Formats: sequence, structure tokens, C-alpha cells
Amino acid sequence: MKTKAVSTRRRFFWQAGALLSAPLAVSAAPAPERNADAGEALQERVATLEDVNAVRALQQTYARLVNAREHEQLVALFADPAAAKIDETVSSISADAFGADDVIEIASDHASAIARIHCVVQVATDIGPSCTLVEMARQQGEGVIKRSERRVLESAYVKEGGAWKITHAVYRLQRA
Repeated sequence: MKTKAVSTRRRFFWQAGALLSAPLAVSAAPAPERNADAGEALQERVATLEDVNAVRALQQTYARLVNAREHEQLVALFADPAAAKIDETVSSISADAFGADDVIEIASDHASAIARIHCVVQVATDIGPSCTLVEMARQQGEGVIKRSERRVLESAYVKEGGAWKITHAVYRLQRA
């Protein structure tokens, strides 16, 4: 006579699976609906992230224009082009440490921001005093001392007409 008995091993796995899946079913239950405050907080966070990304894109454009020596286009990034101070000794900018220590802070009203970006700048200083050898070097495109320095680009931004503009940008020596 044959019986339809389920083996004890199979029965064990079936019961154990049922016991282990019960807590998962409870935790996967739909969460209660979010209240209006959570929705507003989410919208605020999204707006802040969009502003951070816009400021970061403006910084990248600033660095690209400094590296290309496009001073006319660089001045257009400033809120007040007449007050734009561009450090003529800086010939190029590159990011430092993949942005690990960079800070971009957006004001609560989303109308202004500040940023501290760690970078490596290539600085070119004219050789002086002027003499025949220096003049010959300048005619050949030299006559400068080039060096790399770690600096922090401290910038302030303002939002005008939905677009971010630079109010000022200053290079400071990086503290050790």
C-alpha cells in the first residue's frame, strides 16, 4: 500500500519558509500616506539639489573659461561685469581630490549661495626685472615662472532671473 506522505524534510522547509516570510510580509506592507509636510520637505530638498547642480555647472564653466583664457566670456558669468576681478596670474584650474572637501551651501531663500572648491591652480609670474634675456624669452612665449599651488576657490553666487551668477570669486591658499 502506498501512502501520500510528504517527507519530513520537505515539510520542514515548507514550515520554515512560511515562518521566515511572515515578518517580511509585515514589513513590506504599504506605508501610510505621507502628510503634506513630508511632500513640502521633499520639494524643498529637490529644489536645493537642483540649485547645487546649477552652481556646480557654473563653476565648471568658470574653470573651463579660465583654462581657455576667454576673459570676455568669463566676465559675462558675473552678476556685475564691471566689478568682476579676474586673477591674471592664474593660467589654469583643475579639481583637487575629486571634490571630497568641496562645499556648496544654498541659502534658505534659494536666492544666494556660497561655495568653497579645493583646486590646483597653475600660476604664472613674470620674471623681473626687465633685461635683454628676459625680453628675448618673452618674445618666444616664455619669461614667466610657472608653478602649481593648491588653493581654495571661494565664490559667492546670486540667482537673477532664474539663473545663477557669480558675485565674487577669490583664490585662497589651502591650509594644511
